[in-house]
Amino acid sequence: MELAKLHYRDFMGLPTTEVSHFLVDDNQLVVCCGVNPSYKKGRLLKDTGYSKIGSVIESGKSFTGLHDFRQSPTVKRMLATINNSGNTALQLFSSSGGAWTEITQAETDWLGYEDARVEMEDFIGHCFFVGYDAIDDVFLPNRTLTGSTFATTNTTSMPGAKLVKRYRNRLYLGNCYNAAAQTYRVYFSSVPSAGTITWDTSLNFFDVDFSEQITGLESVWDRLFVFTEFSTYMYNQDENKKAWDVGCINNRTIQSYGTRLVFADASNIWYSENGANPQPMGNSILELLRNGLANSASWSASIIDREYSIYLGNTSANGTSYANCLATFSFETGQWRWRELANAVAVVAKYTNSTGISFLWLGSTAGVVYQKSKYTDSVPVWGDDGVAVSAVWRTKAYDMGDPSIQKQVVGIMAYAETGQNMKLRYRVYDSNQEVVMPFTDAGAMQNIVQFFPANVKGHFIQFEGREFSKLKGFSFDGFTIQVEKDTDMRQSRDRSQGVAV
Repeated sequence: MELAKLHYRDFMGLPTTEVSHFLVDDNQLVVCCGVNPSYKKGRLLKDTGYSKIGSVIESGKSFTGLHDFRQSPTVKRMLATINNSGNTALQLFSSSGGAWTEITQAETDWLGYEDARVEMEDFIGHCFFVGYDAIDDVFLPNRTLTGSTFATTNTTSMPGAKLVKRYRNRLYLGNCYNAAAQTYRVYFSSVPSAGTITWDTSLNFFDVDFSEQITGLESVWDRLFVFTEFSTYMYNQDENKKAWDVGCINNRTIQSYGTRLVFADASNIWYSENGANPQPMGNSILELLRNGLANSASWSASIIDREYSIYLGNTSANGTSYANCLATFSFETGQWRWRELANAVAVVAKYTNSTGISFLWLGSTAGVVYQKSKYTDSVPVWGDDGVAVSAVWRTKAYDMGDPSIQKQVVGIMAYAETGQNMKLRYRVYDSNQEVVMPFTDAGAMQNIVQFFPANVKGHFIQFEGREFSKLKGFSFDGFTIQVEKDTDMRQSRDRSQGVAV
């Protein structure tokens, strides 16, 4: 027997669900669920949980909109829309990080518009509301909010719309209704005068495509981008032209960050750098995306701390199902990770508090809004509103340089800053199907350096860590495996094939 020690001391590779074990690098993970490889380079941290904001607004009701309203440099609050208890009207609530306050006029003005998907935009000190109820095929009556005043201010002659976005000195509406549905049309307001705007629907509009309805609007690089399902158009207040033959499946997947514009279609998540042709960003998690396409109308994304997080709902990859899946991409490291949330989510949004710190807020399908905790919080939250979080990382099946010979692992030395009872496990790949190859528990990680005796033999050996709790998370650095290689077996095989040994 030939004895060797193999060291796996960082996890800086890109987690992937997409390639065979022969193509995965030694420092890549094939499962990265509830685990963050990007925050502390090379180290695996358990992901943080989330806590409830205020109390339950409407039990069992799903949020239809969530928006961080910046009325002025000093007046900031999160707005949320949700059905009332009887499903007869749409309600509007606001929060500055604590209790929710109802804007009661909304329930009166939006009577009969329950289930409307609401989009919001800040402009001239007002929040503008547009929306559409696909169940009843009706557009939401346009309204604005400033202070506590919910009214029709600045909406006279304003068309109904599914989308709204401010660009330069005007407000733009996409996929509109003006006496009839105008799915290809973009209307725009006047330039503000004395703090007010007007709408001239006979002059101030342009159309795109005429075959695919508008699915998204975004303002970036001093341009307005208009998305359809399969195309993207670029507008600069002088000309409108087709930019790309890539479209967007859902407006709520669109986010901009620095020089990047990010959005999703039915095939991938894409980014454009400074207006260049879009490049695929989701290649590492294509199976998660494809198996979540049934939920794509409800996908919702936000960018917090240089990370793009997109809620995919229920999906799966490599035979493993993930409920309420949130996938996150780090622009700094290029790594994707994902995790299961304890609660189903309808919409996500960025919220920035009074000290300028931004958080991911999750509007659930059960009338509760949650704030995702951060490692930098004074007291990080480790459970999902008191529910245990599942954290699982898994390596490829290592062949240790030669897949043709059997290897026997006789010991594992693991290294961690904090183990927090994370279970270290291993299994061999043999002639059985993967679903019938169980993992064996090596033991719970409790020390900074910990040795686990092992006795497993196979051509391929795979490792994983697993922890399920609402306690402080682990911080794991890597491991060394002590391996005996069956060289006698290899030499016997070579002789039978006429190879000199």
